[in-house]
Amino acid sequence: MEFHREVFRTAADSFDIEKYELDKLVQEASGELEAIGDFWGSSKEGATFYKGEGGGSGYEAVTGQIMEGVDVLLEAHEEIAKRLRIMKDNIEVTDWDLVSVILSKLPSADPDRPIWGAG
Repeated sequence: MEFHREVFRTAADSFDIEKYELDKLVQEASGELEAIGDFWGSSKEGATFYKGEGGGSGYEAVTGQIMEGVDVLLEAHEEIAKRLRIMKDNIEVTDWDLVSVILSKLPSADPDRPIWGAG
């Protein structure tokens, strides 16, 4: 098998750059929204927009969900970059001929079971 360590490093660096750019974009957008202030106003309609109504989520709840999602995305970028660097480092010390023999003995994947996590 042929592995190119530089490709792993470049991919990890790309995830670092994307994380930085995404975080910067989100911070800028957040700052612009905060600068507008309570644009929904204090009317009944404004309160409904902000808090939601009839079991529906309003701006407040949805904004919180978006921020949580962004945090998860930023963390994922960081973790992916870290794992790519670990893979790059492991390439140097792995006996790839033995790995290919082990992998060739594994049964085929079951299409009805998820690959990652418990099924």
